[in-house]
Amino acid sequence: MTSHRDEGESFEGIHVELPFFSVRVGRGSGVWYMSVNDNDAYERARRRVRARLGFFRHLATAAAVLGAVVFFDLITGGGVSGFVQVIAGIWGAVLVWQAFNVFVFPAVWSREAEERMIQEELRRQQH
Repeated sequence: MTSHRDEGESFEGIHVELPFFSVRVGRGSGVWYMSVNDNDAYERARRRVRARLGFFRHLATAAAVLGAVVFFDLITGGGVSGFVQVIAGIWGAVLVWQAFNVFVFPAVWSREAEERMIQEELRRQQH
């Protein structure tokens, strides 16, 4: 179901944009609508860019938090504690896993890969 809206219409409320439909709740013409996104290539690129940006935000957060913890550990007494090293190691492993998911294996574990596998399975069932 597709609803054509005027871009300049006034609307006050909540607007949630999801990959396959949008929901609006509030005041204005049309309380809800559903639209299929026509530009799949754009949506795939958008998801990949968001995944990359999410990784870089996670990396920056880890660097800032771990840097602050190491700094406080160093100024409060004699070196980096084993606890801080364990936390840094675990957080580093999570970052490595996220980097592999974002940069190395997106074609294997992505939504697009799932969709391709579904289409292949449907073709097999038809024959």
